[in-house]
Amino acid sequence: MKKDLSILIVHYNTPGLLRQTLKGIFAFKPKVSFEVIVVDNNPKVRVRDWVQKEFPFVKVVMSDRNIGFGCGINLAMQYADARYFLVFNPDIAVFGGEFDAMVEYMDANPNIGMLGPKLLNPDRTLQYSCYRFMGPSIIFYRRIPILRSLGFAKRADSLYQMKDWDHNEIRDVDYLLGAAMFVRKEAVEKVGGFDPAYFVYFEDQDWCRRFWLAGWRVVYHPDIKLVHYHRRETAEGSFLQQIRNPLTRIQMQSAIYYYKKYKGQGNPHAYSRSNSSN
Repeated sequence: MKKDLSILIVHYNTPGLLRQTLKGIFAFKPKVSFEVIVVDNNPKVRVRDWVQKEFPFVKVVMSDRNIGFGCGINLAMQYADARYFLVFNPDIAVFGGEFDAMVEYMDANPNIGMLGPKLLNPDRTLQYSCYRFMGPSIIFYRRIPILRSLGFAKRADSLYQMKDWDHNEIRDVDYLLGAAMFVRKEAVEKVGGFDPAYFVYFEDQDWCRRFWLAGWRVVYHPDIKLVHYHRRETAEGSFLQQIRNPLTRIQMQSAIYYYKKYKGQGNPHAYSRSNSSN
């Protein structure tokens, strides 16, 4: 019998956080039927043995090399057997009831393809996790210290992060952070998985854009809350240190691919809004 939910986790280099996340999932066991699939994505930091020993109900899928986040989730989806998939980072704490609430809300709203919970920092302050589609200038505003401090750059970044909104109501959004994406399997079958051309970065923005293009709503739900131990590695250090960081170079490669892919195209979310108002 098909399960309600497949929780999909790609692990690379945070075994301690993964253990805590799995403990939380099974301590606050959802009422809905579920499975957990972990992609063991780092040959140098294997987790299969201890995961299978401590959490025998977890499916562990081995990757012989680091295939990146999106491809890792795509691999997990090949083994998933549920009505809904939850793309879930291995650094998120649950409180209980969140998964049930997401299934209930999605069941009641069949035109929603993707749902995102409110993410909180460890100190329980708001973590910005829903965004307007990023313009190319935002990358430079966020990476170059001299630009980051200028008023026009701050305003642009604030709009990108939707800081002009209090994040306290259910709302359709352009895109959601890939740390926690609750998606309808039916929608994935029509949209496809993550674009494998992205190793990491921009794959979440791309996926949400494709959901909108396919006619599926992407929705932020602030009453469902999770704690995310998030760290933006590409934003740490001086500008030169950031440029030397291989993750920054990967991010720039992903950005170039993304903007070439959608060159000349408008915002599909805005198009969807205008159509619904006619």
